[in-house]
Amino acid sequence: MDKVSFLQEKSTFHMKYPDQSDLSFYRWYTEQHPDEAIGWYHLGREREARGEPEAALAALRQALHAKPGAYYNEAREAYQALIRKRREEDSRKRIRRVLASLLFLYSLFVISPGPLTEPAKSTASTAAQVSPPVAASRPHVEVIAVPANLYSAQLEKQVRQYVENRRPSLTQPYSVIVVPEVAGAPLFTPLLYYQPRSVLGIIRYHPVNRTILSQKWFPRPGTYEQDPLLQPARIALAQEQLVTEHILTLRNALYRYYQQKGQLPVNLSHLAGAYPGNYLSQIPAPPAALGMKSYLYRPDLFRPEAAWDSIREVVPLVGYPEPLVPMEPLQIWLSESTHTMRLMSGSQIVRSYPVGIGKDGSTPEGYYTILQKINHPRGHDNIYGTRGMVFQSSGYAIHGTNHPESIGSSVSLGCIRMYNAAVEELYSFVSLGTEVIASDAPAPALPWSNPAPFVLEARPQEETPQIVYRWLH
Repeated sequence: MDKVSFLQEKSTFHMKYPDQSDLSFYRWYTEQHPDEAIGWYHLGREREARGEPEAALAALRQALHAKPGAYYNEAREAYQALIRKRREEDSRKRIRRVLASLLFLYSLFVISPGPLTEPAKSTASTAAQVSPPVAASRPHVEVIAVPANLYSAQLEKQVRQYVENRRPSLTQPYSVIVVPEVAGAPLFTPLLYYQPRSVLGIIRYHPVNRTILSQKWFPRPGTYEQDPLLQPARIALAQEQLVTEHILTLRNALYRYYQQKGQLPVNLSHLAGAYPGNYLSQIPAPPAALGMKSYLYRPDLFRPEAAWDSIREVVPLVGYPEPLVPMEPLQIWLSESTHTMRLMSGSQIVRSYPVGIGKDGSTPEGYYTILQKINHPRGHDNIYGTRGMVFQSSGYAIHGTNHPESIGSSVSLGCIRMYNAAVEELYSFVSLGTEVIASDAPAPALPWSNPAPFVLEARPQEETPQIVYRWLH
C-alpha cells in the first residue's frame, strides 16, 4: 500500500471512530495488514513518542520482516536509531556506575580517617533488614587480552593497573587469566565467553586490601595445562561461564517472550513449552556447587519501561558478580562474505561458527527473528540435520546438515547450514524472537576460541513428525 492509500485509510477510520486515537488506528491497521511495513513503522514511531522504547523496537522489527514497500527504509533507519539510542543510554548508565564506585573508593582511601578495616559485624536489627545470600560466592575468574608488543615489565604493570582500576566493586579475591591479543576483541576488557587456550600469565588479586596474592608470567604463549596456578583457575572459569550462559539464555528468552506477548510468564517452565511455543528446550538447572535447585525468578520486579535492565533483577546472576560489560539480548550475526556466524550479546562474542550459505547471493540480507524452532526437522535423506530454526516464513532456516563438507561454502538455495553439533548448541542458546542480522558486507575472518559446548537436551514435544519441510536447502 502506498502512502496516499494509507492516509485515506487513516482518515476513513477516524471518521468512523472519532473517539479513537492514532495508536488505535495503527494497531488496527497492523492487524488487518500484517505484511505492510507502513503500518508497523507508524505504530513504532507512535510507541516511541509515548515513551515505550521496547514496544517501539518490537513494532519496527515487524516492519523489517514485512514485504518491501512504503516506509520500509524509514523503518530500518528508525530501528537502527533506537538501537543506537539504547546503547548510548546503557553506556551512560555504566559510566555513572563506575563513577559512583570510584567515588566510594575515594571516600574509603582519602576521606576515611583510619586504615581500611574489615566491616563491623551486623547487628540484629541490620540482619533483619538484609536478605541472606541465596548462593555461596564462587571463585571469580576473568580473561583479558593484552597487546602483543608489550615487554614483560610493561605487561605486569598494565595488568596491575587493570586489576586496581577495573573492578572497584569487588570485595573477594579473584583471578585474571592473561591471553595474547585476540583479533577483533577489545584489549584489557573481560572476554566473558572465551576459552583461554594460549596463555601469557595469571594474577590473583585481593581488591579490598589491594594486594597481589599470587602471579605467574610465562616466557611465551602456551597452554600450560598442568600449571598449579592456572589449572584451578581454568576449572573455576568454566564453571562461571556455564552459570553466566544459563542466566544469559534465561534473560534473553524472557525478554523475547515479553516482546511477543506483552508480559512475562508466570513461571520459567512456560518458556519450555511444546512446539510452536518452545522458547527453550529446557530450563537450565544450576550446577550443584551453587547449592540451589533452580535459579531465582522474581517477575514482580519487572518494569516494562526498562524491560531488559529490569530482567537483570528478575533473574539475578547468583554466586558471581555481574559482568563488567553488561549482558545484552542475544543476536545472531551472519557474515556471508566469511561464511561465519556469531552469537552476540552486545559487544561480547558468545560463540562463533563456520556456516554454509546460499549460492549466487541467495541467502537474504537484513534483519529477521527466529520464528520457529524444530527438533529433528523432517526432510528427505535427513538433509536438515538435527535442529532447525526458521527465520523467514518464505522458507529460509538455520539448520544442520547431512553434508558437513559443505560448511564454509556457498552451495545452498538460501538456507544457512551448520555442523549438527553447532546447530544443537545455537538452538539451546536462542529463543523464539531472537534477532538474526545477515550481511554480505566484506569483513575479515576473525578467529575465536569457544568455551565448552552448551547444549540443552531437546524434547519430543519440539518435533513435528507430521510436517515434511521444504526449506531452501
